[in-house]
Amino acid sequence: MTKIIKYLLSSVVFFIFLSSNSFAQNFNTYFADGKAAFDQKNYNKAIQKFQTARSVGKETIGETHPDYILNIEFLAKSYEAQKDLGNANIYYTSLEKLLVKSGNAVSNKMGDTQEIIADNSLVMKNFPQADVYYQKALTTREKTSGKTSKAYATTYHKYARLYLRGRKYKEAETMYRNLEDLAEKTMKGSDEYAQILSEQAEVFMGLKRVDEATIQLSMSIVAYEKTKAPKSTYVQLYLQEASLLEKTGQRDAAIKSYYKYVDNLAKAITIQNPKYITEVERLAIHLDEKLSAPEDAYNFIKKKLDANIATHTENSTQVAATYIELAEIEITQNNVPLAEQYSKKALETYQKLGKEKSPEGIIATITLARVNSKQKKDTEAEKLYKKAIADAEQNLSDKHSSYGQALDSLAFFYIERKRFEDAEQEIQKGLDTREKNMGKQHIDYGNSLYSLSRLYSSQDSLVKAEKALKSVAKVREGYYGALTLEHVTCIKELGDLYAKMGEEKKVVALKTYRRAISLYEGIGMKDSPVVREIYSKIDVINAQ
Repeated sequence: MTKIIKYLLSSVVFFIFLSSNSFAQNFNTYFADGKAAFDQKNYNKAIQKFQTARSVGKETIGETHPDYILNIEFLAKSYEAQKDLGNANIYYTSLEKLLVKSGNAVSNKMGDTQEIIADNSLVMKNFPQADVYYQKALTTREKTSGKTSKAYATTYHKYARLYLRGRKYKEAETMYRNLEDLAEKTMKGSDEYAQILSEQAEVFMGLKRVDEATIQLSMSIVAYEKTKAPKSTYVQLYLQEASLLEKTGQRDAAIKSYYKYVDNLAKAITIQNPKYITEVERLAIHLDEKLSAPEDAYNFIKKKLDANIATHTENSTQVAATYIELAEIEITQNNVPLAEQYSKKALETYQKLGKEKSPEGIIATITLARVNSKQKKDTEAEKLYKKAIADAEQNLSDKHSSYGQALDSLAFFYIERKRFEDAEQEIQKGLDTREKNMGKQHIDYGNSLYSLSRLYSSQDSLVKAEKALKSVAKVREGYYGALTLEHVTCIKELGDLYAKMGEEKKVVALKTYRRAISLYEGIGMKDSPVVREIYSKIDVINAQ
């Protein structure tokens, strides 16, 4: 009987041993499958396998076993890879507790885990939790690596950035100041060091200390240029530097920085990138309208031309359109031969592509007509203007904006030649057509009204000109908005008109000029030449 009992007991023990060993093997299998899925970026499958391993492992190898802890870490990483940061942090917090339970409370793994929880909390904008865990991570880093280590500096940098992202600029300034010496000793020459300098510039901007921000940003750019960081990671800093210089009234330095930004943007993304072309075009307008730098605007359009040629070839509509932009600038600068060369190149391209009567081809015809007008070739100019009108009407209809633009252009030509009856006829045609097709509130109707105001002003019919220009201002405000250059320019022209009307409109002129100044300031043109011009005109009126 005793032998039988002993045999049975030994059999039970052996069965338990086999079962536990089998469960352990199951854990290893599930973990291995999960790890393979994780490496293949199949995160859904990885999570499924790691969760099963977690359930099995808890009862077999135990929570403090290194393999079980590793499984929890990869489960957290899988959720993180799916951008499910909420679930990721649940398991990173479990990992933190297990590291304490397994005697690894003071370890690099603990510091890394606490920092990841803080990073994820910051992304989720859970600032209080991020604050708690950055402090925890710093305490752990101090114990494992020391307060003078690079690991401590990196965690402290992230903690400082928490206050920057939370827009607590005063606290952020203190933290970045505390970080300065440690960062210089442990990170100088690295991307992160340059990033810290740029973030300090953000802090100064948040505190409205623009001069300090400008200096700090320049230091950051210099630091980045000494690293091997790709240009694309910091190219926007050149644009920020230019904007800050512009804000502090350093116009010439700002223009130089805009050049620097565009040159580095070309290196970062190449000139064939659509973003490069868009940026160059945007800055050309900015340089012309906000900084009154037409020559620099011209240079940026030339850069746009080079980019379009590199991207689309010489005989393309994109290149032809850019030639027209350059021709218009050359007309403004009275460089008529070059304007003629560019406009003819554009028209030749449109003709080759069968697009001479497209909206772009009609604009090119109008530009060449303007060139002929400047050259006093009135017969040729008038013929081209009329061709543009006919092409637009026949191929695009009288509802198209190109048709109205051609009418306006011919009207301006007649006004310049003092052919007022002809001008009025074209303007009336434009007003009638646009009112019928678009209504009196449409900007195209406003453009015809503007032509009418110019006609009346040229005839010294200033009361009629005033009425028309006030209507233009109303249309532009409704279409573009009050704080736009199109509307503000119209208010300034109204002031000029009142100034011409003599003593009886003196007070109205001053009031209108002051309104124009206020609007120019509202669109960031407080120190522009046009505002200085208005102040001079106010002084003249006051001195009379």
